[in-house]
Amino acid sequence: MNKRIFSRLKRLTTGKIMPLVASIALAVMLASCAAQKGGAGATKPASTSHNGEIAFARLDNQAGEFDIFMVEPDGSGLRKLATKPAQDNSPAWSPNGKRLAVEASEGLDDFNIDIYLVKADGSGVKRITKEPTLDRMPSWSPDGTKIAFMKDSRSVQEPDTGDIYTMRVDGTDLRQLTDDGSDENPAWAPDGKTVAFDRLTKANGGIYTVNADGSGLRKLTDPPEGFWDSEPSWSPDGTKIAFTRGSARRVDVFTMNADGTHLRKLTGKTEGAYSPDFSPDGTRIVFVGWKGGNKLYVMNADGTNIRRLTPDSKGVVDEFEPDWQPLP
Repeated sequence: MNKRIFSRLKRLTTGKIMPLVASIALAVMLASCAAQKGGAGATKPASTSHNGEIAFARLDNQAGEFDIFMVEPDGSGLRKLATKPAQDNSPAWSPNGKRLAVEASEGLDDFNIDIYLVKADGSGVKRITKEPTLDRMPSWSPDGTKIAFMKDSRSVQEPDTGDIYTMRVDGTDLRQLTDDGSDENPAWAPDGKTVAFDRLTKANGGIYTVNADGSGLRKLTDPPEGFWDSEPSWSPDGTKIAFTRGSARRVDVFTMNADGTHLRKLTGKTEGAYSPDFSPDGTRIVFVGWKGGNKLYVMNADGTNIRRLTPDSKGVVDEFEPDWQPLP
C-alpha cells in the first residue's frame, strides 16, 4: 500500500494522474464495502458574505473527464460550467464571488497542469501559470490580489505533493513559501497574514501554517503514526479550521481552533467524509461523503443536520473538492 494516505489515486484512460481528493484509506474502505455487497458550537460569522453557489469537480467515470459544476446550497440548479481547458479541477472562488481559479490542462493527453482564471459564467478563461510543472490547488488571498498554490516540478511522479507558492492574479511575482517537497492544499487565512496547508510524510501528516512572506512556519496538528491530516479550510472569522483526518480504516471531517487546540470530529454517519469547506456565513460546512459514491453533503458547522446535496448517480459520476461562493 502507498504509505501516503492522501495520494491521488485514479489514473484516467490517458494514463494521466488526476487530482482526486480521496485517500488511500477511503479506497481501501470502499473496496472492502464492495466486496461485502457491506460537539463544537457553530462558528460565529465575522463577515457579511452570503452563501452563493457551490462549485465542485465532477468526474465522468465513463468518459474519464473532469469538469466544474455548480449547485445551489439547497441542491437545486445543478449546472456545468463550460470552460475551454480540459480536466478542470480544484475550483476556488475569488473573495467577491465573480471568478474562479481552477487547475486544468490544455488537453486530455497534456501532462502539464496549470492554474486558470474563469468568470462565474464560464467566460474569460485565462491561463496564469505557464511553467512545465504541476501548478495546482489554488487559494485566493482575502483581498483578491494573490493566489496561493502548490507547485510540483516532478511532473506526474509520486508522491503528489510539492511546495507552497504565491503569485499575483496575473501570474507575476512568484514567491516560494515552503521547500519541504511534501506540502499541498494551501488555504489562505481570512486576515491574509498566514497560509494553512498540509505536510504529508510516510508516517503521518499534519496541518501547518506559514506567514504570507514564508516566515513563521508552525505545526498545528501532530496525529499519531498512521493518521494523516489534510485539506484545511478556514472559518470566515478565522477562529476555526476544518480538515480531513484519515487512517487505514476511514476518513472524517474534524474542526479545531486556529491554534491547533480543541479538535472535534464532526462526521461518522457516512462511510467516509473529506474535503470540508465552510460556508461564507460560517454556519455550515460542505464536504464530500462516501455512501455508495463520492457525493456532496452539507451539515451545520457543529456537525449536526447532515444531508446529501447532490443526487445518486449509480456510480456514473463522482464529485470532489467543493468550494462555496461568497456573495456580497
